[in-house]
Amino acid sequence: MDINRLGKSLRVRGAWVNLRSPPYSIRRVLERTSLMAVLLGYGLLLLFNVQLPAEQRRQSQLEALEYAKAVLRKSKDSILRSDPASASGASIDPLLLKRLLSNFSSFRLVLWMHPKGFEAGLVKPDVNSNVSLGRVLALRYLQNQDGDSQYGPILVDGDSGHYSIAKDEIKLHGNTWNIYLLEDVTRQIRQQEILTLIIILAASIASMVTLFLTRAGIRTGLEPLQRFGGVIESVSSGSLDDHRCELEHEPLELKPLASSFNSLLDRLAESWNRQRKFANALSHELRTPITLITGYSSRVLRRSGNLSEDQRHQLTIIDDETRRLGRLITDLLDVARDESGTLVMTSEPFSACETLEQVLLLNQGDHEARLKMQSSSHGIDQIWALGDHDRVVQCLGNLIENAFKYSPEDKRVELSCISTHEHVRLQVRDHGPGVPEADQELIFEQFQRGSNTAQQPGSGVGLALVRSLVKRMGGRVWVENAADGGAIFVIELQRCQTP
Repeated sequence: MDINRLGKSLRVRGAWVNLRSPPYSIRRVLERTSLMAVLLGYGLLLLFNVQLPAEQRRQSQLEALEYAKAVLRKSKDSILRSDPASASGASIDPLLLKRLLSNFSSFRLVLWMHPKGFEAGLVKPDVNSNVSLGRVLALRYLQNQDGDSQYGPILVDGDSGHYSIAKDEIKLHGNTWNIYLLEDVTRQIRQQEILTLIIILAASIASMVTLFLTRAGIRTGLEPLQRFGGVIESVSSGSLDDHRCELEHEPLELKPLASSFNSLLDRLAESWNRQRKFANALSHELRTPITLITGYSSRVLRRSGNLSEDQRHQLTIIDDETRRLGRLITDLLDVARDESGTLVMTSEPFSACETLEQVLLLNQGDHEARLKMQSSSHGIDQIWALGDHDRVVQCLGNLIENAFKYSPEDKRVELSCISTHEHVRLQVRDHGPGVPEADQELIFEQFQRGSNTAQQPGSGVGLALVRSLVKRMGGRVWVENAADGGAIFVIELQRCQTP
């Protein structure tokens, strides 16, 4: 189990958003939603402010028109005059009707009538009203609407203001009259426009204040999530016992999640400690017999004069495999110590030249003709690096073993060293198939191997240990493909002055 990637795994498992959608920010979604809610509220208020006064004017004018019709019906007998030509002997007196209309009209309200189908019979009030200027416009508009028996109120914009016109019909003494009500609503419209501007200004200011307060509130509200994410990011195999969420400081919504996370860490820590103890115990138990087997096989090989060539070859295989198994056990122990934080390392200046020569002697063995120092690396006596000398030797040994594994037997494995003003790079080059670009990071993960290594034995531990050790020394390691084939593994460490 790769405990170091726990945080990433939890984030991936907790992602409920469709993977096809782009990444998004909860904070921005909440801010936009809050702003849209505020704008929608003020938009509805603005719409209400526009529609309500218009409806109030409409109802008021219709009520005034109905009231005028009621007055006319009530006073219909008082506006009659004697008319022998009429079948009933009486007809409506235009002067009396005009006086009645004048009594009903006011400075901002005008009522007039004319018999239906007889425009010349227009009866208008004799009053100097404020709407007289709009009357010509109104009458011109009414000519276009003459076919309608009833309409309005209709808002008409004139040069001097705004007017509302309503039309209806009324029967008086057997005759049908068109009745018109014209009202000057200029002041009301202007008051409504001013109120609308005030609401828009207030909405703008309130929206900015709301956005500011909302952002502050959302930022404060999301702090526990950010803190929880920080705890997840900081979790590693060496800190499973150290990181827990403090439930008393978490909000109610996060407490179940934080409690589950703490329980998960407890189980992981317990499992990891058991695995680590098991690996340590097993490695230590295996180390003693492996050392004995290696010692006895080496001793037999040194006294193999009376053995046949085939027997000597078999003993050589036993010796090589036990040594490889010993190195694997050592690597596993170091990995366990590194992850538990008990791996002891030093950081001291060491000579790159002496280190490469030591590595060359330790790893040549039966490969003396294959392992060589590149000629360009001679003359590096004055290059010194900062790190743990023994661990650097161990890392280079792992890289060399890996290079022997993938290089053809007739090809060399080359050691080299290059330096800059700040860094020293120790390189191991093979002439194998190289490493696909997609695998150049993967092969440094624990128990991971490249896609083209199926035919070669390996545990996926050596390169992972190299990266851990080099990282602990403040350096880095990577692999790149050579232009003429093969792979180049590079260990980069900090350069220092000659002691």
